[in-house]
Amino acid sequence: MWTSGFWNAAQEAIPEGGTVAPVIITSDKTQLTQFSRNKAAYPVYLTLGNIPKSLQCKPGTRACVLIAYLSVDKPSKEGLSKTALRLCNYKIFHRSMAVVLQPLKAAGNPGGQGIEMVGGNGAVRRVYPILTAYIADYLEQCLVTCTKYGTCPKCH
Repeated sequence: MWTSGFWNAAQEAIPEGGTVAPVIITSDKTQLTQFSRNKAAYPVYLTLGNIPKSLQCKPGTRACVLIAYLSVDKPSKEGLSKTALRLCNYKIFHRSMAVVLQPLKAAGNPGGQGIEMVGGNGAVRRVYPILTAYIADYLEQCLVTCTKYGTCPKCH
């Protein structure tokens, strides 16, 4: 990430002496059991973009942190069309993610104070975390972007 034009633009947007912390978020609805289809979890994970990819994927490095479990409950179908139900599910997801990511949004505001963090060398730095990527499978991408599942974005 640090070699892209995005990185330079983000670094220029924050106050002098600050540093950018590129945040990567991922989520994936997971079935917990094969015997009962209603047991599921919806974890949301966070990692930093300046951690090498080879370390991000190794569980022992603790480079990826669980930050939340989203609701897997579905709203009541009574009186709702398929479209209204889908929109209701989108709203639940997006409002939940807004709550989860609110501290990140506040800390990453270039006009704000950022947050002080101690680096590996013991130096204290003012860090501005910014969401740089949201990693998801196709189904999750449809949910995040509020698009209809199964519709080709190029053809439709």
